[in-house]
Amino acid sequence: MIGIAGAEKKLRQAAFFLAQLEHATKDYQAHWRGEANNEHLEFYFSACFTAAQSIFYILDKTGGAEFKKVHHDWRMSLKNDAERHSFNNMMGLRDSDVHYGRTGAKPLAKYIEDDPMRTESPHVSRSSIFHNAALFGPQPVIEEENPDGTKVRGSVLIGAVGLYLDRDGRTVEATTACREFIDLLRSLLEATKPAVQPGP
Repeated sequence: MIGIAGAEKKLRQAAFFLAQLEHATKDYQAHWRGEANNEHLEFYFSACFTAAQSIFYILDKTGGAEFKKVHHDWRMSLKNDAERHSFNNMMGLRDSDVHYGRTGAKPLAKYIEDDPMRTESPHVSRSSIFHNAALFGPQPVIEEENPDGTKVRGSVLIGAVGLYLDRDGRTVEATTACREFIDLLRSLLEATKPAVQPGP
């Protein structure tokens, strides 16, 4: 019997760790509280892709020949070779992490948009960030580029730390890589479910 329930649990687990990683990469206030620790980003990243990869191993271990056929058909249905290559890279990350204790991901400075009225920075007073549009016109908008090439626009941008991977010469944020990996494994899980449904 294919372990659909176990795979679904690992899917929820991977999504949980992805949410933790996304939150940690936006927690710029940790720097002011003296709690910043970039190693936590790696812990969440490792937990996220390991849980996601377990979805494949559960299906493969319990699915036998049925799953092997589903897996082959699913791989052929992927959009292009780049998507298949990305999937293989993420599958290989666990081996590197388990055997060598490294994923190749690096913490890099990045920008995030902030709501100045909600800031808890000890260096900024609320009176200094209030903008009166009637007196001063529209608030200026600034734009910065993050290490992965994404543009961030807003009236208030602040510095944070993100975890980034080098994928075939392209810089990709770990949150993006994990989200794409989870989405691929979710689609593989959905493609597998009909194999365990009783026939007509």
